[in-house]
Amino acid sequence: MKLSVPRQALQDALAATSALTSGRTPKPILNCVRMAAADKLLRIDATDGEVSVSVSVPAIEIQKKGTTVVHGGKIFEIVREMSDVEVALDLAGQQCVIRGEGSEFRIYVQDAADFPPVPNFEGDPELVLNGAAVRRAIGLTLYAAAKDTTRYAISGVLWERKGKALHLVATDGRRLARAQCPVVEGATGDFRVIIPTKALHLFERVCVPRDGGGGSAGWTVDLRIMPNQVMFRCGQNVLASALVEGHFPNYEDVIPKETKKTARLEAGAFHSAVRRAQLLTTEESRAVRLAFEKQRLTITSRSPEQGEATVEMPVNFDGDPIEIAFNPSYLIDPLKSLEADEIQFRLTESTRPGIIRGEDANDFLYVVMPVAL
Repeated sequence: MKLSVPRQALQDALAATSALTSGRTPKPILNCVRMAAADKLLRIDATDGEVSVSVSVPAIEIQKKGTTVVHGGKIFEIVREMSDVEVALDLAGQQCVIRGEGSEFRIYVQDAADFPPVPNFEGDPELVLNGAAVRRAIGLTLYAAAKDTTRYAISGVLWERKGKALHLVATDGRRLARAQCPVVEGATGDFRVIIPTKALHLFERVCVPRDGGGGSAGWTVDLRIMPNQVMFRCGQNVLASALVEGHFPNYEDVIPKETKKTARLEAGAFHSAVRRAQLLTTEESRAVRLAFEKQRLTITSRSPEQGEATVEMPVNFDGDPIEIAFNPSYLIDPLKSLEADEIQFRLTESTRPGIIRGEDANDFLYVVMPVAL
């Protein structure tokens, strides 16, 4: 193997694999990446046994095809610290040589035959999705998945297809986020699968274009669902993951069917107000109190050791006045990703869940449990 590649593109590819190669593992080979040079591309594979990625880097020149396996973290550190425009890679015996202008690094290689197989995405996809829409739906739900791995079925995000719509749903038992993503093409029927959060965190690094196209409507994501695995293909890059086993709870049962009070708020102003009120909360007193009146919302917080905060903002409120308290982080998380000028906050009682939504509840809906006043 002997070739040259753009350094920044190589660094981005190795960064995408680093989440899989940097963990502790009883199999040292899983801390490595496999690099294969052929057909004007350098393909870099990584896996932790459950999630795998295959990222391609366009080569400037391939003088000799070949495959090698090197320590993923070490080659990433080397390439990240180099300042060259392009990098030369050369397999010399039991060493991989990385050369730049005035620098040379030699790292030992492993036997490529020992590297575990990485799935290939071959043939036509079962679903084609708008890339920007998938990215947005993941951002609107991923934070709400359970962090406690013992709650296995809700430690991932439910992907549920119903007709031409794909819903992503996540919950940790105290809040629930649901976002919709339209299906561009797809002949497969309805399905319900749970995708691990680890795989979805990698979506940004593996699937979003690095040429500025991440926010455009033009890029697509191919999707394939198998009995125990999901695969994404974005251009030349592939992300594959085992599915989470178990039954996701019937989330529709926890969505309030009707609410008695509705507040319409400017999303950016509400986000800012909650962030300011949060400044005087602690882990022991992790709550902000929201007092809704006809034209005014007053947000207060109190820390016995630090003091009190009061933040006011205008609101269009329909219903009798109400005071209700929430964990401020649970209000801030959806507002960071929700691109809306105005939100609706729907309430019933101070002890019942609240609902945050944009203009269309089918597009995004967030249910959050209050804390005791």
